[in-house]
Amino acid sequence: MTFFLEVIGTVAFAFAGALVAIDNDFDWFGILCMAVMTACGGGMTRDIILGNTPPMMFRNPVYVAMAVGTGLLTVLIYNKFIQSRYKDKILDMVSILDAIGLAIFTIVGMDLAMQLGHIRAFLVCAMGVLTAVGGGLLRDIMVNVKPTILTKEVYATASMVGSVIYYYGMLIIPQGIAAAISLVIIFGLRMWTIIKHINLPVVEKK
Repeated sequence: MTFFLEVIGTVAFAFAGALVAIDNDFDWFGILCMAVMTACGGGMTRDIILGNTPPMMFRNPVYVAMAVGTGLLTVLIYNKFIQSRYKDKILDMVSILDAIGLAIFTIVGMDLAMQLGHIRAFLVCAMGVLTAVGGGLLRDIMVNVKPTILTKEVYATASMVGSVIYYYGMLIIPQGIAAAISLVIIFGLRMWTIIKHINLPVVEKK
């Protein structure tokens, strides 16, 4: 089940990255690189911080392959996708898959940090959030735009809330149950804010 959810998240992240690359007039190679970076960049950064090198994406490139495949498919169907009357529905589905990826990668990142012997709450939770949102952050930096997670949408915040619930939940209930609760909360919080068009407040300039 975990692998299946990771596949969903990888495909959704890679598709989003490829769309951004196409919108910014990247060539085919750039599009594929952007798809891989968006899907795997968070995990790569996490591994470097934890000293888990070479990063998993190089030792087990199955997710890189999935990202490349998704990026290539996006290139091939882009024009039909843009002109399709189902475009909005497809984007809504991608948002759902993206929320699933956000949730599962948060848990996966935390689990890996703990498997490597790290137990401090801040580090473990930070690695979960970084795994989930790091790829999107690198994507935005590569196209020279303000990172989405820092300017709008409740995205990283949802991951942060879920990571804290998972970490401290494990102290009182079985780990599997704590993980399931965290997954539901991250996914639910993300989807609720999308549906209600909720963003975090900004400073009002007078």
